[in-house]
Amino acid sequence: MTRGLLGIVALVVGLGACSDDDAPAAPSPRVLTTISISLPVDAIELGQSITAIAVGLDQDGAPLTIGPVTWGSDKPEVAAVQTSSGSVFGLSEGRATITASFNGQTGERTIAVARSPHIAINEVQPAANSRDGWIEFFNPTTKAVDMSGWTLIDSNFFGPTFTFADGSVIQPGGFLVVEESGLPFDLDVTDDASLFSRFGVLVDLIFWPGQPGTTYGRCPNGNTLFDVTRAPTKGAANACP
Repeated sequence: MTRGLLGIVALVVGLGACSDDDAPAAPSPRVLTTISISLPVDAIELGQSITAIAVGLDQDGAPLTIGPVTWGSDKPEVAAVQTSSGSVFGLSEGRATITASFNGQTGERTIAVARSPHIAINEVQPAANSRDGWIEFFNPTTKAVDMSGWTLIDSNFFGPTFTFADGSVIQPGGFLVVEESGLPFDLDVTDDASLFSRFGVLVDLIFWPGQPGTTYGRCPNGNTLFDVTRAPTKGAANACP
C-alpha cells in the first residue's frame, strides 16, 4: 500500500473514532420561571402615585424579554393598580400585594400605604380687611414634617391656592406661621381654611364664625376643639381658656 493511500485510510479511521459524545451540547432553551417586581419606594402616602416595573427572569436568573404583563392588587381599596401600566395609587391606610402576571407566571410585591402626616391648623388671627392676620400650623407628631408643596385654601374652594415653599419643615412639637400678607386670599372675619398634603389629601379643616377679641386656637394644641384663646400666641403653645 502506498504512503498516500495509508494516509487516507488513517484519516478515515480517525474520523470514525470521533463519537457524538465529544460534540458540544446544545444550549437549553430559555424559559420564563420568575417575574420580579420593582418599586421606587416600599411605602407611599394616601393620594401618592408610583409606577411598578416587572422584569422576567429565566431558569438561570438572567433577564428575559416578556410581553406586557397584567397588573393587579389583592386589596384595591388600599392600593389600586392600573392593569396595563402598573401605576399604583394609595387609597387607604394599610398594606397590599401588587401582582404582575404573564404566560402562567406571577410575581408579587408588598407595598404599605400610610396616612398623610398629621399637621394641625392650630391658631388663626383673622384681621377683618387689614391683611394683618396670620395662621399657625402645629406638628404633633414625633417626626419632622416637610410641608413643601402642601396647599391651603379658604372658603372659596375654587379660588386662589397657597402653596408652601420648599423647605417648609416643622419639627416635632413645632410651629409654622404664615402671615396673611403672604396668602393669596384674606383671612376674613367669618371664614374657613382647608389644608391639603402634597398629594392633594385633606389633612385638616377649621371654621371660625367671627372676629375674636384674641384668636381662635385648638385646645390643647392639635386637638379637635377650636376655641377662642385667652391671648394670641403666634408660633407658641396656645393660651387655652
